[in-house]
This record gives sequence, structure tokens and C-alpha cells, in this order.
Amino acid sequence: MKPVLKEGVLWTGEALTAGAPPLVHGSAHWHEWLGRHNQFQFEGSGGHFSARRENRKGSDYWYAYRRRAGILHKAYLGRATDMTLERLEEVAANLAGRTVLAQLSLGGDAPGQLAAETWSTHTSFFIQAKFRPPVLPPTLVTRPRLTGNLNAPVTFVSAPGGFGKSTLLNAWRQERAGMPVAWAALDSDDDQLLRFWSTVITALQTVQPGLGQMLMPFLQRASAITPAEIVSRLTDELVCEDGHAFCLALVLDDFHHIRQADVHDSVQIFLEHLPPTLQLIIAGRTRPPLALGRLRAMGLVTELELDDLRFTLPEGIAFLQQNISGEPLAYGDMEALVKRTGGWVVGLKLAVLALNKQQDRRHVLDSFSGAHIFLRDYFMETALRQRSEGLQTFLLKTSILKQMAGGLCDAVTGRSDGEEMLARLWQENLFITRTEDRKWFRYHDLFAEMLRNQIQRELPDEIATLHRRAAAWYVAQNMSADAVHHLLFIKDWETAAEVIEDVGLRELAESGEDSRLLRWVQRLPETVVQRHTTLLFVYLRLANLALPRDEVIRFLQRIEQNLVAKAPAEMTASEREVLDEVRQIRPRLTKGAANARFSTGHIPDPRWQLLDALLITETFNQPKTEEVGARVREIYDQARAEGNLFATILAGTDLSNRALMRGQLRQSEKIAYQVVQQGLTQRGHLPEPSSIALSLLAQVCLGRNELAQAHQFLDRALVVDPNPTSSNMPVTIAIIRARLQSAAGQHAEAQATIQAARTLQTLRPSGSWGDQDLAAYEARFSVRQGHWAAAGQLLKASETEETHALSELVRAEILLARGQLEDAETLLTQFVAQYAAGFPNEPSLDARVMLAQALFAQFKMNQARRVLAEAVQLAAPESFIRPFLDHGRGLAALLALMRQTPNLPAESARFIDEILIEVGHHDDAFHLPPDENLDSLAVAASITTREQEVLRLLCEGLPNREIAARLCVSPGTVKTHLTNIYGKLGVKSRVQAVAEARALKLI
Repeated sequence: MKPVLKEGVLWTGEALTAGAPPLVHGSAHWHEWLGRHNQFQFEGSGGHFSARRENRKGSDYWYAYRRRAGILHKAYLGRATDMTLERLEEVAANLAGRTVLAQLSLGGDAPGQLAAETWSTHTSFFIQAKFRPPVLPPTLVTRPRLTGNLNAPVTFVSAPGGFGKSTLLNAWRQERAGMPVAWAALDSDDDQLLRFWSTVITALQTVQPGLGQMLMPFLQRASAITPAEIVSRLTDELVCEDGHAFCLALVLDDFHHIRQADVHDSVQIFLEHLPPTLQLIIAGRTRPPLALGRLRAMGLVTELELDDLRFTLPEGIAFLQQNISGEPLAYGDMEALVKRTGGWVVGLKLAVLALNKQQDRRHVLDSFSGAHIFLRDYFMETALRQRSEGLQTFLLKTSILKQMAGGLCDAVTGRSDGEEMLARLWQENLFITRTEDRKWFRYHDLFAEMLRNQIQRELPDEIATLHRRAAAWYVAQNMSADAVHHLLFIKDWETAAEVIEDVGLRELAESGEDSRLLRWVQRLPETVVQRHTTLLFVYLRLANLALPRDEVIRFLQRIEQNLVAKAPAEMTASEREVLDEVRQIRPRLTKGAANARFSTGHIPDPRWQLLDALLITETFNQPKTEEVGARVREIYDQARAEGNLFATILAGTDLSNRALMRGQLRQSEKIAYQVVQQGLTQRGHLPEPSSIALSLLAQVCLGRNELAQAHQFLDRALVVDPNPTSSNMPVTIAIIRARLQSAAGQHAEAQATIQAARTLQTLRPSGSWGDQDLAAYEARFSVRQGHWAAAGQLLKASETEETHALSELVRAEILLARGQLEDAETLLTQFVAQYAAGFPNEPSLDARVMLAQALFAQFKMNQARRVLAEAVQLAAPESFIRPFLDHGRGLAALLALMRQTPNLPAESARFIDEILIEVGHHDDAFHLPPDENLDSLAVAASITTREQEVLRLLCEGLPNREIAARLCVSPGTVKTHLTNIYGKLGVKSRVQAVAEARALKLI
């Protein structure tokens, strides 16, 4: 037979027949052998080839040959001394076409040379790498949520390739400094009873030398030893001297290579008789066919699967930040990548490779999908090509399905074994997940995209038929909503329109989700919508809530043009009704009517009337009047009573938002939780529009400075609504995230987040936010970096004829930062008076705090204390602390002065204490103006506004009568004011009063 170099050892005919020892790669015997022979076979982890020595111009060189797809490929290996194992593995991978897999190590360091050694004359020869865990990447993302759970006697880790199983276990191994961990990387050669247990014992010997010496001879030769005997002998030796549990751990990696029933039986026996001194971890791509019921019941098993191993959003972002070279990505782009890959580690690695290789990052971000060359090659090499032709065809045909069940797969593929095929794919973890009811499955998004791309190449003529079969099956199962997707894909517009009309109201009321319904109607041609009155009603009501008004107007204009172009005799009754509706609505929308009312035509269903009523709840657009709020409450109560989930969510979140704008955090939180609970009760999970309630809860937490909880709600909102129809929620979430970043002092990051949101706004205008809103937020975060001029330019560039509340608030912040205190005071005084109950973006508490700051900086102590006292009185019951932390450092002295106020309510006192601690005040560590102390501040604060006016006129040298004339009061009143002033300042004359007032900076 031809000599074979495998796992660092050259196996020759002599070694197999005469019992001669094999040759270890790199040894003197190896080089001596190369000088006497002309060829050998190489089998590596990345592929195989035939190596031949050839003479070129009098010198010997080695070349590699491999035939692939009927074509002979050749590669240069070099001289004998050049043929390191790294070089051989690299050539094997290239000849196998596996260049993408070879790039998956992001660390950039070449793997260490594989070393091999003989263990004894009675054991097989193993390379050391088989018993070493893979090298950890230099930029490891720690995952304590997983490693902290690897503490059971038995742990099973199963997931498709690329989910970081080996890396996770190696990281856990390094954390277990007090316990030795044996490691065995299994391969197909271990799929034999005696070889398997030889590998296990050899791995254990790396951490406990001498273990299994009596058993090993029975495993090195054919013998009649039974699996039970093997386990019995081994468990007898696995006892620590001190008898304590978990003296050592054993990791069996890549267990999916083990397929033989007798090996599985022996492992089952081992599990049932596992000694308390051993912790066993089995990891692989498939779920091992082992009975775990009893062990689970006893609490002895930990199981980690695909969903557990996915990167969470913070883990995925940390991975991207550590591995992307050059300029960092915007947070929103990293967030989208993590979501796009489903937290799949290799998916993110390949995305990083693509981003680091190409200059046009935006193109990579926008086009990265399962059809990307890197991902397609990975899936083809690791999943598709290794399967039988029948299984490949099943995968391709079922890739058109968003979710799969046995009967549905049978209807689509024409087979009768769909249930068995799905069970097999799930057992093998072939990028497939199972729903909680265990009847439905779905492919990993990127894997499904690759399959759909592949079916376009291989079976393009069958795609329409497959979708038609799927739609027919769904309709037969009374699952019409699921049929719409397939009907729209094959452009069976009329059938799709009929189904949408049938399920439209039920879709809203029962599921609470409008995104899918609105997307359906948007995909239909206008010529189809204009023939279906109900479809137009659906579009108008949903688009008016979700889309920019201009987009709705343009849609109606096109329909009107289409209908007007038809002869009256050719129009159907439905088309005439549509035309009447369009002609009533479009002018009102064009004029910007605040509360356009829609007719319900011939449709008596009360759910339409409730949906009409919802139009007054256009979040952030409608005036927040008490009258409108009362009507929203009526809609909310009616919707809850009728179980109309969509109306409940929309009206409830509007009420919650109104309470938030008034600074009523507890009320806002209560209603938002009601909405979330209603969704969970009716659906068992949160419908997509629940993301609005979650974002409101995030803002409540932000107001209370509970930043970690706010981030959690925000992340949950992204999960609940991963593919929103409009840009309303993505922009909303970006704004909240930027505010959270700013609250953490990350003002530059906050500004970058808003800039990304403005880019999205340009591409997909939001119906809830305008560019002026985003420009104002960007200016705010620019101010907090000290870039006042840039902030002013941002406001100037976006200003319109109408007053914009948030822009005015940011202008006041700029004035404060520049020391233009009187102008800031004027602007903020007007703002607080105009927006006492909040404004369309935020509560007005921020403005009250800044106004107190402006007054305090001018030494208008009495007014400053009064304004701040009002703010504290409003905020303390709600724990609404964030505005004080944003602006309160300069108010520490005034807050400390307030804290000493006699009869201060306990709630206000505790609230002020919390603020002072948060802004870094300890004892007298807060900032005081030069040459000032609390006593002088207290005196200054006791002087009323009218008394300050009297002091200013005294400073001008005016007598009492002229002062009285200036102030329009009687001379006696002036005399009373002077008596009070003298007493407060501790003086006895006008001259002394003026001098003391100047010292206190009251004049």
C-alpha cells in the first residue's frame, strides 16, 4: 500500500505488517525516509493529496496532486525541508477548495506546528494536538453566563459548527485552575469501541499519568472485553486519594464523529456509573443518542444548545469591537450584524473578514447574507456537500418555507417522510431549531438564505410550484395568513388580495401585529388595491399610524390617477367606492389635518370603528391635550374589554407616553406593563408593536437612572420587532440608546448613534420623527462635548419657520454653556410656561433644572431655590433623577442649601441626598463659587425678587419715594422692604445694605 502521512505520523507497509514503529514527521528517520522514496499520501484536517518527488534542473522538489470534480490540480510543496505540517495542511486545504475555512482564525497567528510522539510500545501513536484544546483567540469574548453553568457532573454541548463550542470549553478549562482537565478531540477513527476507549484513557493520562495501565493492553488488541467491563475497570481507577468530588474533568470534543451503537452503549453505561471524582463534558455538532431522562430528573445534567451558544447582543458587539480593524463601526451597524447572523460566531467571523478585506464597508453591511461567497462556501463545505443527494434536495426544496412541519414538507417535496427528515436534521443539528410545541422547525436565517440562493441555481423552474404547493397546504389547514407569503412570492396578486381581505381584521385584533399586514398591502400592485375596498381601508389606517404622510399621499394620488383614467362604465362598484374614499381623504391629508376621519363604508364590523378611533393616537404627532387623552383612555378601556390586542397596544402605549411626557414615571410604567402583559396573555409571546411599550419602559428606567435595566428593555424591543415595517421604532430606539450613552458620559458615541439614525432617516423617513428632532439631539450631544459652535450650526441648518421645542431647549443649553445667563433665563422661563406638561419628545423637567442653574449662576438665589424646589417636588415621588444628574453638578451648592431647609419633606430630603451622592458631593466636596459658603448662600437665598429690585434701586441712590414710584408701590411698602432687608443682611443703613448686597453678588 502507498505510505500515508496522517496526524503527524507516516504509516508505511512495514509498520502495518511487520509491527515496525511508524515514522514521526520531522524526526531524523522521517527525513531519511524522504531521501529514499518518491511518493506518499497526505491526509490532513483540511483535505488530502498525493505527494511526489520530481527532479527539476538537477534538484529534487516535491509537488502535490489531487483530482477534484474531474480536474487534476497541482501545487508546489518545495524541498524536503520545506514540508512542515503547516505547509502540508495549507496545500491540502487549497487543493480541497477550502480557503474560506482556513481564514476563520481572526488572531492572525499561524497555528503551532503539530508535534507527535509515541506513548509506549503498547499504545497507538497519537499526535499531541489530539489531546490539546484549540488555542484561544487573542481577542476572546468572555461568556460567564455559560462557563458559570458548567458545574454539573455531566454536561452536553451540542450545536452546529461555528457556534464556539470548543472555544467555550477551553475558556472554562482555563478558569478551572484547581482541577486538571483532560481533553480529547475525537475523529472518525475513534468510532470503534476499543479505539474510542483507548483515546479516552490516553487523554486522562495527560493529566493523571499511569491511569488505565491495566486496562490499556486489552484495548490495544482484539479482545473479548465487553463495554461493561471497560467501564467497570476504568471507574475503579477514577478515584482521587482524598475522595472528594470532581478531582478531574474530561472533555470529549467533536463527539458527532461517534456513530457506532456499541460505543454509544458503552458511554451510556459510563454515564450511569460515573464516579463522583470525574466531571464529564461531551460536545459535538449533533445530539448524541443517549438516554438522559433519569440524569435530568436527578439534576445531574447541564445541556447547552444552539440558542444558548448564540452571542447575546453585548457579546456580539464586544466581538466586533475587538476584531474589526480600522475605524470602528457605528453601534447600529454592529447591532444589525449581530441580529443578521443570529449571534452565530462563525457568521460574525466571516462578516469581520469581509469588512476587513473590502474598503466599501457599507456595501458589505448592506449585502451580507447567506448568499455571500464566504458564507455560501462555509455552508457548502461543512453541511451540504457532506449529505446525500436526497437530503440535499430536501433541504433545497424546503428552504422556501419560513417554518416547517412534517405534513407541510411532504406537500412541498412530494415525499412522505417529512417528519422523519426533520427529526433527523434536528438530531444532527443541521442549522435547524425547533419551536416550543416541538412540531415546527425552522432553518437558521443565514443557512436558509444560502439554500434559497442555491435552489435558484439548481432548481429555478420548480420554485413557483413549490410556493404554490405550500400556499395550498396552508389554506387547507385554515392557516390563510401563512399562505399569503407564498402567494405574494409567485405574484398571484388576486388570490393574495382575497386572502388578505379575509384575515385582515382578525390579524390585527387577535395577533396585535400590523407590520406583516401593512407589508402585504404594500407589496400588492396599486391596480389590485384599487379593486378591493377593504384593502384600501387597511392601508389607510395602518399607513397613517406608521408611515410618513407624504408617502401615504403619493400612494393615494397614484390610485386616483389610475381610477380617473378608466371610463365610468368600466369601473366596478368597489372601485367607485375606493375613488370616493380617496377623494375625501387625500385633501385632508394634504392640508395636514390633525385628525382626519375615515369613513367605514359598507363595513359594519365594530373593529373598523375602533381602528378609526386609533387615528387620534398618532404617537408624537397629535397635541397632548387633556381632551384627546381622555378619548384615548376610552379607546384603551374598550379595546381591553373586547380583546382587540392591536388597539390595546396602540392606545395603551399612547397613554403611557403621555404620562411619561408629564414626568409621571410610575403611571407610564404601570400602563406599559399592562400592555406587555396583555400581549403575553393573549399570544403567549410579545407581538411586534409591544416594542413601543418596551421602549417606554426603557425611558422610564433612564429617568430613574437605572441604565442597565434601560439597556435590557431596549435590547428586548429589538428582539420583539426585528424587522419593522417603518423606521419609526429603529429611530426611536437609536434616540433612546444615544441618551443612555450620554448618561454614561459617552457623548461622542451618542452623537455617532444619532448620526447613524439621521442616515436611516434620509433613506427611510420616519412618520414619528423629523430631521429637526434628530438634529436637535445631535446638537445636544455636541454641546456636552464642548462643541458649542458646531451645535449651533446643527440647529441653524435644520430650523424651520415653526418653533421646535427640543431645539429651543438645546439653544438654552448652549447659552448656559457659553455663560449667556440672562438670555438662557429668558428662553427657559418661556419654555417652562409653554410646555408645563411636557412637549412632543421629553418631559419639561430638564428645562426647570436648567432654569434653576441659570438663576443660580446669576445669584438670583431666591428664584433659583424656588424653581429647583418645584422641580424636586415634581421629581421626588417619581424618582425622576436623570435631569438633575445631567445638569446638577453646578447646582450642588444650591441643593445642599435646600437640604438644610427647615421642615423639608422626608421624600424630598432623601431625593436631594441621592442627587448629591450621585454628583460626587461628600461633605463639603461640592463646588462653591469663590469666597462663598453655605451661610452666605443662605442669606442670599432669603432675599426675595422684590427685595432684590429694591436693592438695585438703592444702589442707584434713589430715595424711598422714587423707589416707590419705580416699583408702583407705596413709600410705606418700600420702608417695610428695607426693614426686612436690613434684618436679613444684618446691617443698619442703606450704605451697609448696598455693600453687603454687592458682597453677596445680589446686585
